[in-house]
Amino acid sequence: MTSAQTHETSAEALVVDCPFPDRSSPYGDAAATYVRQVAAEAGVRGRAGAVVLHGIALGEAAALTYPDADAERLEVAALWIAFLVLFDDTWSDLLSLEEGWLEPVLEQHAVIHAVLDGHGADEPLARLLDRVLKDIHRIDPRWDDTRLRQEIRRYLSATLWELDLRDRGVVPDLTSYLRMRRVFSTMTVQLELDHFVCRLRLPEQVRTHPCVQLVDMAVADYGCIANDLYSFEEERAHGLSANIVPVLQHEYGWDIPTARAHARKLCARAVETYEDIRTRPARYGLTEDDDLRRYFAHYKAFMSAAARWPARSDRYREGAVGFVTP
Repeated sequence: MTSAQTHETSAEALVVDCPFPDRSSPYGDAAATYVRQVAAEAGVRGRAGAVVLHGIALGEAAALTYPDADAERLEVAALWIAFLVLFDDTWSDLLSLEEGWLEPVLEQHAVIHAVLDGHGADEPLARLLDRVLKDIHRIDPRWDDTRLRQEIRRYLSATLWELDLRDRGVVPDLTSYLRMRRVFSTMTVQLELDHFVCRLRLPEQVRTHPCVQLVDMAVADYGCIANDLYSFEEERAHGLSANIVPVLQHEYGWDIPTARAHARKLCARAVETYEDIRTRPARYGLTEDDDLRRYFAHYKAFMSAAARWPARSDRYREGAVGFVTP
């Protein structure tokens, strides 16, 4: 039995159902090597950096998410994932919020805003982000990264909302949580980066079509909820409430098994939404061309990665043996 077959038959390893194929780019290892090289040049040090860069298979995460990307663009995707995980672990997923936490967080945000404004970077995480932006410009000087930079700024703002909830011990309502989760999980950043990595060329009237935006939201919710289910036990141990399970418990008075089961139903419904629009675009006034097909193909790969990579990564599974490429 191949490793891919082993993964597919080990359905209990996946926290959500995933009907999409298990595909991976052949450039994952090269992307991981590139990320480690850039991180060393940027001055990323310490145990946290070592765990992220060597222990949780970032290159393979990019390879699963972008199985059809070329080698250079996959390197950009992997480098963004490295920046995001390191930044989240340091500044957005603070487990202990001491008095006065806001000031140092805002100071770090100012460093990132400076990079987004085109100024120099004098600290390791900022250098990683600066390299992401410079690599994009090097690979495709004509690609407009305005939206990408805007969404990174929105991500920073959304993390303050999540941290404030933690500080006050507040469980958000479901509507607010799902809306904000798409932003502080960087799914809105991901959407912009996807256009670069996958060479998507959707016209503005297609990008803003309500049914295409509905697919964007459905895919984001699938990824966010899957992530929440994988990380729930650890987050519960740290008393964190910004997770779909406690949000559903708070909203409906459910116990944990019922909330988890409903979260899985939400993922299934997201897949149904995606499939309905993907298989019947003309019904919604969308012209099916190569760009639209590439858009749908990418999000099929994204949802497969969202379901499978955490099941194989040490980041989410205690005692996991690491990622095994199919």
